Amino acid sequence: MSVAEEAESRRAVLIRELVAGAAGVVVAALAAEVVFPAEEPVGRVLVMAVVCGLLAASLSDWRAALVTAAMAAGVFVGVLADGAPPTPAPQGFTPIFVVAVVLGVGNRRLRLLMRSDEGHRRQ
Repeated sequence: MSVAEEAESRRAVLIRELVAGAAGVVVAALAAEVVFPAEEPVGRVLVMAVVCGLLAASLSDWRAALVTAAMAAGVFVGVLADGAPPTPAPQGFTPIFVVAVVLGVGNRRLRLLMRSDEGHRRQ
């Protein structure tokens, strides 16, 4: 495989993962909107953070995980917490999304390390 073909393959993977992350955030936002009323922003942020962490654990490109986290935080601040009476500063929930992504990416790294360690044991 040439360098150009490998770069094209990486771009295709990144685009596919960005689309998957965006779709996951939209579905999570709709679910949070339906399940929790506007007066319960904590429930909404937990739904968004769990989905964000799961997406980060399944995405292979760190840029896609980062964009997914930023999109989840933006959707929460701009849409889900907008106009909710008990949420004067929804930006304060942003660290929860950062923690979710760190845990998701850490989970993915540990699974990859365990697979590679398992492969070395078989040889």
